[in-house]
Amino acid sequence: MPRSNESTVLHQVLPNSPAAVAFCETLFRTTHVIDDLIDKDRPVSDEAIFRAFWDCLFELPLNPFYRQHEPYLRPIIANGFQDWWDSVKLERAGDRHGRTIAFVLRDNLTSVVVQCAYLVGGYDWMQQVAEPIRRHAHEDTLEQYLGGLQAESEQEEEGDG
Repeated sequence: MPRSNESTVLHQVLPNSPAAVAFCETLFRTTHVIDDLIDKDRPVSDEAIFRAFWDCLFELPLNPFYRQHEPYLRPIIANGFQDWWDSVKLERAGDRHGRTIAFVLRDNLTSVVVQCAYLVGGYDWMQQVAEPIRRHAHEDTLEQYLGGLQAESEQEEEGDG
């Protein structure tokens, strides 16, 4: 979900719950670093790596929203994280079908935000904000995603030759 207006969107869909917003921001900041380390598409500073580990080991477990809802949130996070890892492997396999599946799986941590909306506002609130949350997180189209992968592949081939 990391977009330029992420904080604004989180405050809108998780109103009056700064701990829920902080939980999501910390989770996404951490997973963004992990993604950059795995994809190797951007340099990651030692400070960012240290902060990601700090967040995982200390900030997330101490967050009051997470502490209150940990039995509910942990399986959703685990599922989203595994979905992301599967998307990496499917993307690297290189076939169109695998990459299409990767496109579907790669942002499934968005489900965490949808469930946080449920936890802060109940069923009706979740129903009101779920679609906007997903549209925000998944603003890239399949064609844009596949085109970006194709461009990366062509750049790698040029670098090898």
